[in-house]
Amino acid sequence: MFRDNLKDIIEYKGLRTKELSAITKINKRTIDSYLDSRAVIPNAEVAVKLAKALDTSVEFLVTGEDSANREQKLYLDFDTYRKYRKIVKELDKLSPELLKPILAMIHTAAEVSRA
Repeated sequence: MFRDNLKDIIEYKGLRTKELSAITKINKRTIDSYLDSRAVIPNAEVAVKLAKALDTSVEFLVTGEDSANREQKLYLDFDTYRKYRKIVKELDKLSPELLKPILAMIHTAAEVSRA
């Protein structure tokens, strides 16, 4: 769970592990060990550094939820991001000509659902 949450928040923030390493002063290989198949879990001190650098909580990194900050917009946006990221990645592959009518359809559907 820690591995997936860390991977997701790094992706959401648009960072690379090299950048996170520079921000936290944690060796890149160490961060990689938290993200790869070994799924090493850091000690509390390192988890706090990662959480601060990613503007999240250790609780979120461990559980995927943050009870103290649940109402903050970041977590709501992140939940939405997680839910639709595969679709967004697929949409990003489309040509502008194909994307335009799809976006119009999504916009129309959203307007109808709000009415």
